[in-house]
Amino acid sequence: MNDVNTIEDERLAMLNQARKAIVASPIAKAGLVFSFGKKVSNHWLILMAAVIFDILALIPFISVVFNLLFGLVLFLYFGPKSKGGSEFTRIVLPIGIGSIFDFFLSVLPVNIAAALIRIALNDK
Repeated sequence: MNDVNTIEDERLAMLNQARKAIVASPIAKAGLVFSFGKKVSNHWLILMAAVIFDILALIPFISVVFNLLFGLVLFLYFGPKSKGGSEFTRIVLPIGIGSIFDFFLSVLPVNIAAALIRIALNDK
């Protein structure tokens, strides 16, 4: 019985060592860091808010106001928590450029695009 436990312990130790080697590999770390789908799934609430604001922004000429309001919501959601980096390039620039185009073409999903850009540039 003792021999069986020793063999099982050795196999368990080898399995744990193999797991540590897989997790510690740079490819595995890069896969975890750059998993955009995982980042998006962590921020589903802000994406739903973006959809609502994009529906409200279908009204011509008033769409800019809704885009700016969503920019404020996006800043409150991400801005105060982030450490380093400029919120200008992460939030203001996508909302501003998108609002210029959305002023003439009210069907653009500017808020969804801005939210996805901010999620992609998220430090976490």
